[in-house]
Amino acid sequence: MATKTHFTFNYNTNMKKINHDTSEALPEMKRFLDQKEIHNFGISKKNESIRDVFNRVLSVITEIERQFSDRETISQFRKQMLYLLENQKLIPSTTILMNAGRFKNAPLSACAVPPINLHKDLSEIKKSVDNFHFSGMGTGFHFDNMEDPIPLIEYLNQIGIDGQNNEKQLRPVGNMGTLSIDHPKIIGFIKLKTEDENKQWVFNFSVNIPNAILGEISKKGFIILKNGQRIDTEKILDVIAESIYKTGDPGLVFIDRLNNDNQVPSAGEYESLAPCGEVGLSSGETCQFSYINLGEFVKSNEIDYEKLEKTIFLAVRFLDDIVEYNISRYSNEVSKNITKDKRKIGLGVCGFADLLKKLKLDYNSEQARSVAEDLFSFINYISKKASVKLAKDRGSFGKFNESKYVSEENIINDYSKKPTKLVTNEQWLELEKEIKINGIRNCATITLPPTGRSSLLIGASQSIEPYFEEMLDISPENQLLMTASIQKFVDESISKTINIHENATVRQIKEIIKTSIKLPLKGITIYRDNSRNYQPTKLNKNIIKIWKIKKNTIFSIVKK
Repeated sequence: MATKTHFTFNYNTNMKKINHDTSEALPEMKRFLDQKEIHNFGISKKNESIRDVFNRVLSVITEIERQFSDRETISQFRKQMLYLLENQKLIPSTTILMNAGRFKNAPLSACAVPPINLHKDLSEIKKSVDNFHFSGMGTGFHFDNMEDPIPLIEYLNQIGIDGQNNEKQLRPVGNMGTLSIDHPKIIGFIKLKTEDENKQWVFNFSVNIPNAILGEISKKGFIILKNGQRIDTEKILDVIAESIYKTGDPGLVFIDRLNNDNQVPSAGEYESLAPCGEVGLSSGETCQFSYINLGEFVKSNEIDYEKLEKTIFLAVRFLDDIVEYNISRYSNEVSKNITKDKRKIGLGVCGFADLLKKLKLDYNSEQARSVAEDLFSFINYISKKASVKLAKDRGSFGKFNESKYVSEENIINDYSKKPTKLVTNEQWLELEKEIKINGIRNCATITLPPTGRSSLLIGASQSIEPYFEEMLDISPENQLLMTASIQKFVDESISKTINIHENATVRQIKEIIKTSIKLPLKGITIYRDNSRNYQPTKLNKNIIKIWKIKKNTIFSIVKK
């Protein structure tokens, strides 16, 4: 494995070098998912090849690039991006692939917290939610200000079910509902999915737990609900663990830990999450993702950090272009403004299990966790370097001067306290100085979504998950330790399910929860094998077919 500790990729001087590599005749394209399945996923128009899809996306990006770059630079960037896409080194989220250059006014975001008043007329709520879903965005909701959120949740769930049966909705989208652990209706919320095991849900649920209550849980204390009722933490953990045992829900969100890393609190505290929990979102905020296929960066049993670095620079620029494209296409001013204020991007990964396999590393091993820390510290560091480069050329995100980046409480300073073989304390601190002088284009750069359909498209393993057939052979403890190792260098959160055997007990689930609280995690989702007997209806036929092709990447699609 490469162990150099200083990286000097210069974006301008390396442009022509990369272009030289990619301007020659492209090799035969790698195998992608069958064209019919790509169309069934909603990604392509009928008879549109994957190369057509990529060129359609890049045509949109070219238009954005004209605001910032000259013709030659744009041409080089497009060729570089096409090379990455066709060689499966980078894959955008399916919303980008589905919408870009196809639907003129549709944004390319994957999820949002709709800026709507949940006390409003139900028909107005439906209209707003449908607008997000028909654009391909999953939605997150926070129900703390509802006296009894259960009826509204049932209504929103039906909106989601109806949407999946509507031809306007080209891809299945998820929903997230969050409620704080001290809400008077928290027990009913936790048990929602246990009432009828045959009921269809297009929602994931999570319980928000602040630091103060995490402390009470650790010492087996009590919670005072907002109505004054007192409840033992052990009792509420029992209810949570029992519900997880039966349904896989709810997840837990350690909300203060998420908000501690919110670099722009003046733009709003996080209210809810993306449907799979990987990113905190304020009212009106959206997220946009693309994924580096890590398995494609192993050469001669070592990670090719030089090529990875170049890819990160290109991916950050691509995602910033996506942000710019989206701003004028949001249907509400709240989303437009918060996007300008933060310019958050989500650079994620897939193919982590593929990478470990090529490096001959066991997912369970301490060595694999060490490699993961080195790798993700590098990805995050280089993504921030790329964003600073963009800030020099294009300017910082709108609320930079009100952000934590101008204080000593910024996330870069926090990363500097966790040096690795690849990124030293001094490098992080030097980057912090550079940000304070030159700014940074994107308030956050790294998050880890589940990558379900995007991974399938290129035949890569999903996000940081192990291979499907290995999931239940990896202990919950080792799954938690790997997630915690990677979380050290992720701005937002991680969509990683702790998968456990069917014969696991409620007590064991409760202990997993307690262990997760002790680790530097921002949340947890636990799934007991065979605890659900349903799956999203629009994916049923696709899953049966794709299972035979890439069975190691299906599990989270079935669950989520």
